Amino acid sequence: MNEERFRYTSAPERRERLLQYIAEQGYCTIAELSKAFSVSEMTIRRDAQKLVEQELVRGFRGGVGSLSKQDLTGSDYRFRDIAHAAAKHAIASAAVGMVEPHSVVAIDAGTTANQFAQLLPADRDIKVITNSFPALASLVGNPGVEVSCLGGTLHPESLSFDGPATLAGIENIQIQTLFLAASGMSDRGAFCANGFDAITKRALIDVSERVVLLADSTKFDAHAMVRICDWDVVDRLIVDDGISEAQQHMLRQQGVQVEVVPVNESVEAVS
Repeated sequence: MNEERFRYTSAPERRERLLQYIAEQGYCTIAELSKAFSVSEMTIRRDAQKLVEQELVRGFRGGVGSLSKQDLTGSDYRFRDIAHAAAKHAIASAAVGMVEPHSVVAIDAGTTANQFAQLLPADRDIKVITNSFPALASLVGNPGVEVSCLGGTLHPESLSFDGPATLAGIENIQIQTLFLAASGMSDRGAFCANGFDAITKRALIDVSERVVLLADSTKFDAHAMVRICDWDVVDRLIVDDGISEAQQHMLRQQGVQVEVVPVNESVEAVS
């Protein structure tokens, strides 16, 4: 965090910087803002309440955001699960090849990530950490996987667990590879549909040695307003062959390894 950026001489100036920061991130917890601005949570709460009263940001339990309530709900998991099934299956299959025996991996909440969970083999003796209810269900009965579920509040739109209990659980673990999901991509980084998921994804990134983003090429056209992270924290993107040369060039310029996988359109959605 650039300390110079957060220097200020008065409460109004601090709130102006705070407003800019929230706009850039989309959603932030009070704890995150307190740390970023080096002031107490009580001070941040007062600042945030002032901005809410001025209708410059929206207040939510434990945080503030620049989004509408409609943007925060995200799309229903069932509809996302059947979209672009062939591309998601190809991406998930390629990701399985990155899983080393006896490793510790995390599976993020997302439809492609769940397909990845379904395809994990039973012969690699791995530990999986996840906040995804579908991934958890997919891994039941796999003798080669020891599963740790990050508990918390289950959100019906994303079928993911998040909240204080989830974040507390993440603080005490170390992950070798995080298989990250996203709802949208641009030259500014990876995005998701709601702030609650973004907070959890950032926390998982912070405790992971390697971050692999699993996202089909249509995510470059998708509208998702909450930024998860910049490209500098993503080590590899596994994407289908619908990605353009310009998009690949942009990603490589940002230091991201891009693995493009061909799509077999005859592949049906994994059930």
